[in-house]
Amino acid sequence: MGDRTVVINPNSDRAVTAAMDRNLESLRFAGGPAICCETLDDAPPGIETARHADQVVGPLCDLIAREDHRAGAFVIACFGDPGLASARETTNKPVIGICEGGVTVALNHGEHYGILTNLPDDIGAGLRQIRGLGLDARLAGIEACGIAVTDLGDAQRAEPELAAAAQRLKDRGADVVILGCAGMVPYASGVERAVGVRTIDPVHAATGIAMTAARSCNKGT
Repeated sequence: MGDRTVVINPNSDRAVTAAMDRNLESLRFAGGPAICCETLDDAPPGIETARHADQVVGPLCDLIAREDHRAGAFVIACFGDPGLASARETTNKPVIGICEGGVTVALNHGEHYGILTNLPDDIGAGLRQIRGLGLDARLAGIEACGIAVTDLGDAQRAEPELAAAAQRLKDRGADVVILGCAGMVPYASGVERAVGVRTIDPVHAATGIAMTAARSCNKGT
């Protein structure tokens, strides 16, 4: 059995994958399991619709099947957790979605969490997802920053808009904020400083959970 944690960016934007890889450096340590970030090159540049999410399920599961023999756990690094159920049918290794992972960690930091999303049209789908997980009781709200996934690389625009949306969540009672898109992860510390509220990078959170789950599984074999 392998012990690598494979973090999959299910869109084709390699800049997002590179940013995730840099942000995961703090989880790497001498003698510890490798963390490998992969991109679905044939996927859309951003997962912004239900059709996009459906489109990546097959390639995502194919990648997991190819990597299964040398991986200890997998992370699906899109906040919609696309293909999570199918991925868990593809492997007996732990598979963590960043929505589930991000909320799990957020609940350890505050009573009420808020989620930053990209566009106003994303809010309804986000609410349905959180309700489906049974995690809506402590949800303060979801706020859109008004920036599409593919435009998050513009830091001069993205960080102030994310901070403004995080402030709106704080005003709604959130004492912890989750970045609701893997493309937002470079701005976690800046948003936290600007707003003064704990800001969760869900890719980092889910990867930490995946690594712990993999070690627990290895101990049991």
